[in-house]
Amino acid sequence: MRLYALVILAGLAVGVLALAAACEPKDQMDCSSGVCLPAADREAQATPAKAEPKEAAPEGKEKHEINTQVLATLIDSGAPMVILDARTGKYDDGRRIPGAKALSPQASAAEAAKVIPAMETLVVTYCANTHCPASGKLAAALRTMGYKHVLEYPYGIDGWAAAGMKVEKAK
Repeated sequence: MRLYALVILAGLAVGVLALAAACEPKDQMDCSSGVCLPAADREAQATPAKAEPKEAAPEGKEKHEINTQVLATLIDSGAPMVILDARTGKYDDGRRIPGAKALSPQASAAEAAKVIPAMETLVVTYCANTHCPASGKLAAALRTMGYKHVLEYPYGIDGWAAAGMKVEKAK
């Protein structure tokens, strides 16, 4: 039964990735509905932030992103994965998605290996919000290191908390 649930979750994640890939490069998925939002609509809904918005994926490159509902489902299912908070320094306020560990986008392969048990492990990165580039940088760095199943949760801790999801304090 557990394997069946993981297969369904994987299918759900693939479906979300397919939706994200179908978005125009300047567009992004809405975290609540999983649908593409035109960049203008997304900007109108975004909360003000000091950082520049994340860049769209380069032409021909897929974005490997998940929304709040998919991440919550993966966590609730107990799916084996590692959730990584990419915030560092003054940007790390100590709030965490349950079970998340901190890892800098500038982490070495040895540092990554200490928190990620295998190259085939499902890894989800996040940072502060859609304006924060750290989770995308960490995800890209991990893929370059050879990690095969890296997803980004672009809405960050702000999106997670705004959706009413449980937030933990870093230990």
